[in-house]
Amino acid sequence: MQFKIFPKEIVQGVSETSFGSIKNPNRAIKFLKFLGYKKIKAKNLIWAEQIFNNKIHICQKKDGGKKIKGVDGLISNLPNQILVILSADCVPILIYDRENKVVAALHGARECLTKGILKNALKELREKFNSKSKNLLVGIGPHIRACHYWLREKIYQKLKKTKFKKYFLEKNRRVYFDLTKLVIDQLLKFGIKKGQIEDCKICTYCCAKRFFSYRKKKDDPKFYPEKKPRFASFIGLLKS
Repeated sequence: MQFKIFPKEIVQGVSETSFGSIKNPNRAIKFLKFLGYKKIKAKNLIWAEQIFNNKIHICQKKDGGKKIKGVDGLISNLPNQILVILSADCVPILIYDRENKVVAALHGARECLTKGILKNALKELREKFNSKSKNLLVGIGPHIRACHYWLREKIYQKLKKTKFKKYFLEKNRRVYFDLTKLVIDQLLKFGIKKGQIEDCKICTYCCAKRFFSYRKKKDDPKFYPEKKPRFASFIGLLKS
């Protein structure tokens, strides 16, 4: 799938289960070629290690083809660098500054979001690239929604003492968490208007045949043949 909000001048898309788990550059390139990006090679891809923290890396020329250790977010203003985020229920967040030609890709796990990864990324865009909220376009990818994302007791006890308890939804004797609203609230607080945000509105658990879901795999281990399948979200600048 691709977001309609982004212009054709950038590379962007989210892989589906039909392309398999994106665990290596070959599968990533196959998907991107399917979207029409024929000239992309492994050296163009930059991957975040994704360790569930709030760290952001600003990519340099030397980063091409590498996995950046210790980060869950990537930012680049260099052409031919394609940022890659893997997920299977966490929120993939893609950002494009249409004025300054900068892209960002974030791993929006609950842990990352509550630790401030989105706030950190927006701050980096503003301070390092002079990004203004009016120029930012945001794509929110497939992720587990409040309909299925219930909290285990340990996490519930931890979050109920924080400001994030406002995203709790109680039903069927369980407490569910609204990741989508958390992301959108943080974007709006930064000054990004609703018209600049495209939420694909896809729940990975509900649409587990189309997008990999960690919770679905946990509930039904035989649902996917692969052990820890992940789909990928991509964003990057084409060569100017």
